Amino acid sequence: MPTFNIGLTMAGAISAGAYTAGVLDFLIEALEEWEKEKKTLRDNGVPPTQWNVPNHDVVIPVMSGASAGGIVEALSLIALADQPNPGSVPAKHKYPQVGTVTTNLPRLYNAWVKMPRFVAPDGESDLLGTEDLTGDSVSSLLDTTLLKKIVNASFNGFKGPGPARPYFAEEQHIFLTHTNLRGVPYEIGFQGGAHGQPGYAMLSHADRLHFVMKGIGTAQFNSPWAAHDPALKTDASTLPGQSEPTGIWDDFAKAALGTGAFPIGLKAQTITSLTVNDYRNRQWPIDYQNSHGVQVFNLPPNFPPPIGTSGNRNVSFVASDGGVIDNEPFQLARWTLMQNPPQRNERDINKSEQAVIMIDPFPEPPTYDVKGSLDVGLSNILGKLVSALQNQVRFKPGDLVAALDNSVGSRFLVAPRRRKQDKDPLEDFAIACGLLGGFGGFMDEELRAHDYQLGRFNCYWFLKNSLVLPDDNVILKQGYPPNGQWDRFRPDPATPPRSTPHLQVIPLVRGQDMEPAPPVWPRVTEETLETMVKRANKRLDAVVKKARRDPSLSRPMKILIHIAWPAYLRGKAKKFVRWYVLKDLIVRDQIEGATAGLAAHERKVFAALTDPSYGLRTVQGIAREYELEQGIVMKVLSEYSIMIYKGATADGNATYTLERRKPTIVRRGRILQPLTRVKID
Repeated sequence: MPTFNIGLTMAGAISAGAYTAGVLDFLIEALEEWEKEKKTLRDNGVPPTQWNVPNHDVVIPVMSGASAGGIVEALSLIALADQPNPGSVPAKHKYPQVGTVTTNLPRLYNAWVKMPRFVAPDGESDLLGTEDLTGDSVSSLLDTTLLKKIVNASFNGFKGPGPARPYFAEEQHIFLTHTNLRGVPYEIGFQGGAHGQPGYAMLSHADRLHFVMKGIGTAQFNSPWAAHDPALKTDASTLPGQSEPTGIWDDFAKAALGTGAFPIGLKAQTITSLTVNDYRNRQWPIDYQNSHGVQVFNLPPNFPPPIGTSGNRNVSFVASDGGVIDNEPFQLARWTLMQNPPQRNERDINKSEQAVIMIDPFPEPPTYDVKGSLDVGLSNILGKLVSALQNQVRFKPGDLVAALDNSVGSRFLVAPRRRKQDKDPLEDFAIACGLLGGFGGFMDEELRAHDYQLGRFNCYWFLKNSLVLPDDNVILKQGYPPNGQWDRFRPDPATPPRSTPHLQVIPLVRGQDMEPAPPVWPRVTEETLETMVKRANKRLDAVVKKARRDPSLSRPMKILIHIAWPAYLRGKAKKFVRWYVLKDLIVRDQIEGATAGLAAHERKVFAALTDPSYGLRTVQGIAREYELEQGIVMKVLSEYSIMIYKGATADGNATYTLERRKPTIVRRGRILQPLTRVKID
């Protein structure tokens, strides 16, 4: 049968990986339902040209992921390898706010929705615990003991090998990206240099692990590029009987945890499974011919002796978040799909036989400096440099523009979209786990459940209206015989107009009956917030106490921390955590109480009054921060005056904050106010 090959790329997302997991969950459901229909028709002896569903195949031979996307990728394949109990799939979970959430991959759901959390019931592990503080130093701000337990739970209790699926490859390619903190040395020589003259020396910190897994699929697929890339071999049939990952599966688990090791927040991992030869033979997504006209895809490293003297020598490194350098490892999937590299995959929508689908949970724009601050102070520059580098790494116009181009049939994008009601405008905030830079989803299970179900809901509409190609596409023309009735597999007329009729690449064989219920937007309670804040403060105290004993810390620094933390920094930190989290919850309408359900501009005013960076706010400062008209700000301040404290600066200008944040008696005094350094804007 004609085959359309798909590579999946999963971007970093922290707790919003729950969304990526949901997308993948429904994608598997759609493929599984289609395969069931095809099998029934085959078993009944119906010729493919007379089927009532398309007869082409779709195969996913490669998956690449970074950070949370890499963890979803790895754990999804583990989940697929299990043999579920009869009738246990699909499983349905009911939540008071979100509603019913369905899953076909219980292990993946458990790993992304049930287990990861800031606060767990007594006796259970959570991210704000202190189980990790047993060594000489602090490894991360959060307790990552829980992550190891999640991985172990994903490997534990297999009923038996799951069925190998025809929509995955017999040899499944898996790429997990890392930030290699040790780096890999390279040296590029120049023809014009004298003999023996050193070349241009570099260190590459963008690293990856490549696995090839058997036992997941049955489809035959050959990648001229990836087949020559050194890979660690795994077999899903060896998973039953393990209580935790061992051997090659331990390498697999560490690679998954390493790609998700968000800098500072989560513990980095030590990777020991790569050798000098692995780096020497690594295939690069580069188009280069050497002086002899031979196509070259590898770039030998320049390891110094004694490392470089033995090809079988292991080259260990500390792995941090793969998303720091390559948050969307799109090229790894694209080059794996190439049948004649470096000749690119066919883009023409009528000729394309393969595509890369990128799942990116973070379409929400990064913060733009509306004020246009031109502060060149050192602290300001240092504070903005990290975010500038991160945003630049994620700036990939070539990949994303092509994904949004209707004339390109080789790349597609799945990203969160949410409406309150059908045909309503898109909401400003789509994913519930997007608060706190992506960490906020760990506050409450309902937030993660929402995003999992939203991923399923969005995937349904993506398959229905976006992953479509013209009737004359070289694969679909064979898969949808001309004598068939295919209207039920066409995109909605309301989708962007297309010059020719289109059909679904992955057909939704049960039509609207497959549509997942849209989740309801969840909010957390003040009690949940306060519980988290208390646990966070307890964790902070424990981290600082442990840091004071770090042998690598100088004695003066230890003394400074010993004095400054209890006297000043502890109180500042506790207040900052509470108000910073509350500000984000308010602006995203994710906190129950007085601000719940208010209009977006009203929530922005309350968020400004909650901002821990300022003691008091002015109308001008609020309007400038959120691009609001001053008249609108004044109207909100007046309408909700019972909740707002109004003061004045030394020169008589009005200032505002929440009533619950009003300054102390000393700070309210105009004479002493400057001495207390209340920041006003």
